[in-house]
Amino acid sequence: MRLAIISDIHEDHISLQKILKRIDRTGCDKLICLGDISGFSESYYRYPKTRNAHACLELIREKCEIIVPGNHDLHAAGKIPKQPAGARYEQWKHEEDLDPGYNEEEVAFLASLPAYTVLPTPEYSILLSHYASPNLSGIIKGFYTRGKEFGPHFEFMQKNNCTLGFTGHAHARGFYTVIPGRFRHYGYRPLHLKNFPVVVGIPPVTSHKYRSGFCIFDTDSHKVRVIKRY
Repeated sequence: MRLAIISDIHEDHISLQKILKRIDRTGCDKLICLGDISGFSESYYRYPKTRNAHACLELIREKCEIIVPGNHDLHAAGKIPKQPAGARYEQWKHEEDLDPGYNEEEVAFLASLPAYTVLPTPEYSILLSHYASPNLSGIIKGFYTRGKEFGPHFEFMQKNNCTLGFTGHAHARGFYTVIPGRFRHYGYRPLHLKNFPVVVGIPPVTSHKYRSGFCIFDTDSHKVRVIKRY
């Protein structure tokens, strides 16, 4: 089974359209979105005249079989996840996000999305989330850059009987892999996954900072292809 996985569109309608066309040419069995269809304050947009949250959400709903929400989607839906018991974390401030202009039905749809999805394959299961536990939806400020920081996520994967996870949120330039205790970054290139359990962090769709790309994963060969939009 070939999976096409995208994340972090941030209302960039033009980049989303171009990437979906490339995915159509490449071919896939399932298209998956890891969230942040919405988002960004004005200072982050390189495409203020073409940003269109409604059109992006419409395309994602039409094309994707699996959708999980990102922190900007949850803010747009007015749904903030609970923090872990006894923990205090600084959250991203979304007050400056431009109004995506969603209607009531679209807001309700975003609010209904599960924080994560487990996708079974004949040999193993895959955890799909916007980011890594205990910050599955990316609402907590900051990013993980060391293997040991993903320890809670590997525990969460084990709890859900998953040996592979895909995440977005970090806007990777290319992609990264994490096995317990080791974080490694790659450019836009293919890679055969050999060590499990493993987490793969994929690039954003948005053209912000010229990192736009998407991921193709073959569940039989364990081959990841991360392809740059440009």
